[in-house]
Order: sequence, then structure tokens, then C-alpha cells
Amino acid sequence: MSILTYKERVVIATLLKEGKSKSYIAETLDVYPSRITYELKRCPDGEYDADIAEANASKNLSKRGRKVALTDRLNNFISIRFKNYHWSFETIAHILNIAFKTIYNWFEQGLLNLSISDLPEKGIRKKRKAETRGTYTRSSKTIEHRPTEANKRQTIGHFEIDTVLSGKAKAQALAVFVDRKSRFTIIRRLKGRDSNEMYRELTEVCKSLGSNIKSVTSDHGKEFAHFKQIEEDNKVDFYFAHAYSPHERGTNERINRDIRGFIPKGIKFETITDEELLDITWKLNTRPRKCLNWKTPFQVFYSEYENNF
Repeated sequence: MSILTYKERVVIATLLKEGKSKSYIAETLDVYPSRITYELKRCPDGEYDADIAEANASKNLSKRGRKVALTDRLNNFISIRFKNYHWSFETIAHILNIAFKTIYNWFEQGLLNLSISDLPEKGIRKKRKAETRGTYTRSSKTIEHRPTEANKRQTIGHFEIDTVLSGKAKAQALAVFVDRKSRFTIIRRLKGRDSNEMYRELTEVCKSLGSNIKSVTSDHGKEFAHFKQIEEDNKVDFYFAHAYSPHERGTNERINRDIRGFIPKGIKFETITDEELLDITWKLNTRPRKCLNWKTPFQVFYSEYENNF
């Protein structure tokens, strides 16, 4: 059904005063007679008036479309999950069983308790700084030798490991272990960036996981210089990605970005308590992930976990 303009309503009112029939008016405006009959119902209590009909039509038109279903409780849920847990809009939408475009629309319309400053990196991707840690290049196994089950994420136990730095040469760092299949994450504090400290923490993780850790893949950072000793003492295989190929450890890179959402660059790890690190780890491992068919890393990892004790 076509929408009449104000000028056409003035024509209707004028022709009615001249005594013209509905059929004549419809033919003049090139519309169906039923359209004129419907239009006259806009002024049921008296003579047809173009101004009253226009106001009535505008009021009805404003009622069209889907109503905003954003309640205060829903707004708070979205805002808390986004800001405090760093869930994506898509993840939140899946949990709420709504289209994620709906949440984007609410954000763009300014309806959510969020702003541009709450977006990851404030909506701007920053360039990766050049590597300054130094590298370790002694003969070692590269990822070409890694088993198929690790490459294709078929089983748990094949971890990628990386070091997240706080910016200062002698400051604390974080060792981040990520299971390739489940994305299950372990974060350990490093008191230094030397190979002895990494050996100590990696050995503790291996002992705690037992047979649930089968291999480790890292870059060529000098903190992994004791890889041979790690292999021998913990009965795990150690593989190295190629130099300048962070995409070969894409799981690590993604989790490191997630961690930066909780601990932005420039913040010293010394100011982060152990309880806060545990809280960050918990939030990462209980976040539903699309790549896991919306299961959490915790669910996937422990569904295959072997109890060694």
C-alpha cells in the first residue's frame, strides 16, 4: 500500500469539498479506490482534514519496526561481560541467543554503557615492536617435526608457550602456556627473563600436568635455551617455530592479545597480584569460544584430561 504525501492529502480534501467521488479522487491520484477509503478513516469524527490526516499518519508510522528490547539488566550484562571479562559482542550475542548485529547497533546508537575507549586498543591496532630479547638458534626440532595430532589440534596436550614482557629490561615477565586444541591457558609469573627461570616454571607446569602435556612449541627467544634439558627432565617434545613467523604460533599470539586486554602495555607485572593473575586465567578459560563450538577451554581440556594422581 503506497504512502500518500501531504500534498496528495490536500488534493483529497479539496476534491471532497467539490463533491467528487472516491473513484474520481483515486483516478486523479492514480491509486486504488480502497486506498482513498482507508485514508478517509483517518478523520472518523468529522470532515476530512489534510493536517489531521497527516499527523495521524506520522504517528502510526513512528510505531512501525521492531521495538528496542534493551533493558537495564541486559545493558549491564553486556557492559560487564565486555569490559570486565573482555568477551566479544559475538560471544555475548550467542549466550543471549540474539543476533550479534543487534548488539553492534545498540553500541553505534549509544544505547549501551560503553564507549569507544572501551574497545580493544580503542579500535586501533598498533604495530608490533621489533624483537629485542635476543634469540637462541642452536640446532633444534622445528614445527615440521611436530606430530599431526598437534598440527591439526586433534588431542589436548600440545602447548604453545610465549613470554609476555612488561617493557622494562629487568622487570618481571609472564610465561603463557596455551593448549592448541582447547585453548586452555596457564599463566605463570617469571621473576626474570633468563633461561633458568623459564626452565623452572616450565618444569613445574609439566609436573602439574603429567601426561596431559606432550609437547611444547616456542619461538627462538633466549629464555628457551634449556630446551634439551626440559625435554630430558620432563619427557616432553620441544619444537621451535621459524624465526619471524608469529603466525606459526597463532594461538599464543591471540591469547597474548587477550591478556593485554586485562593488563595493558606499560603496566608493570610487579603491580599485578597473584590473585589478579588467577582471576585473568579463570576468565580466559571460562570464556565460550566460537572455535570450540561455544564451549569453554576449561570444558574441552578437562573432557580429555587424564588423572595421573
